[in-house]
Amino acid sequence: MQDKNEDLSKLRAVGSDGTVVNTGSRGGIIHRLELHLGRPLQWNICLLHANELPLRHLFQHLDGVTSGPKTYSGEIGKLLVDCELSELAEYDPIPIDLPDVTNIEDLSTDQKYLLKIMIAVSSGICDEDLLKTKPGIMSHSRWLTTANRILRLYVSSNDPSETLKTLATFIMKVYGPMWFAIKKMSSCFDGPKHLVDTIRKSRYLDDNLKKVVDPVIQRNGFYSHPENLLLSMLGDDNKVQREIAYRRIMKIRDADSSDGVRKFVVPDINMEANHYASLIYWHKENCVVTEPPLTKDISSERLKSVIDENNIREIVPELPCHTQCVERYVKLVTNASASVIGYNSRDGLIRNQIESRRLMPTFHTKRDFV
Repeated sequence: MQDKNEDLSKLRAVGSDGTVVNTGSRGGIIHRLELHLGRPLQWNICLLHANELPLRHLFQHLDGVTSGPKTYSGEIGKLLVDCELSELAEYDPIPIDLPDVTNIEDLSTDQKYLLKIMIAVSSGICDEDLLKTKPGIMSHSRWLTTANRILRLYVSSNDPSETLKTLATFIMKVYGPMWFAIKKMSSCFDGPKHLVDTIRKSRYLDDNLKKVVDPVIQRNGFYSHPENLLLSMLGDDNKVQREIAYRRIMKIRDADSSDGVRKFVVPDINMEANHYASLIYWHKENCVVTEPPLTKDISSERLKSVIDENNIREIVPELPCHTQCVERYVKLVTNASASVIGYNSRDGLIRNQIESRRLMPTFHTKRDFV
């Protein structure tokens, strides 16, 4: 950023996945960036990445760890490799309230497959076209396609094992619905709501499996941090929640005498919470409540007006709660690195491709001229 003479004076928020190298409270990249700037930033940690982690840990707990770059050591993991070649079986449906997906055109091929296979598993009807469709490439870094393959294997199993049924049920009840909910409601104001929904949806698990899933949710519960909760409460349709958030921020401002950088630590999460505002134990000693960085520049008078006007989304930028778009640029950088040599050449190629896509977002085909 310094080499490019980027102006960081207006930087207020940062997004990333939840890996420790990014989110470590002491040596993580985000915290180091905050120390460099001398002020805290709003943490928007990708919920789509977080949504994959409970499934990954549940899979490894039930079926075993990986055995190679694209392979698994367990029985189900081995069957996933060529599951798309299996014939349709008389499977038991797993009925659920299917997610309300209104942004289908925004979904990738793999995401559309997940939606279709979920409908098939829920209804008990799987058509031939879906059976012939590829569920996506096997990869440890793409748990969306692993979920696709687990459900594809399920509809091909006359007598599925308990492990397969457990994994398929988790995808149908938790992973899949949350994926589409996050895609549909992708604002940072919705982040805490998605987190509490994940917890609520996973409460059907028995105690042994909760011991696998709950620690993962706890470690990656970045949207349970008071800064994210207060921001979401300010944007709540319930006036009572907006007023509570305002009063808590005023209390913080009255007591805070330092402008230093706090350590961003996920507080203890209440796994019995039914509302996002009760995700944490606000009055617990180890729960340090700090003001959202995005509201620090808002005057107390203007912040108070949010209670009646419910207009915080007009004052604060509505940032995304996932960073999926970043992955597209990572792919762009990877492809550019394979095409040209040197930083300047790579940077020029990337900028030209981005501009080209802006000018011509889609390629026309013959049918467009008929």
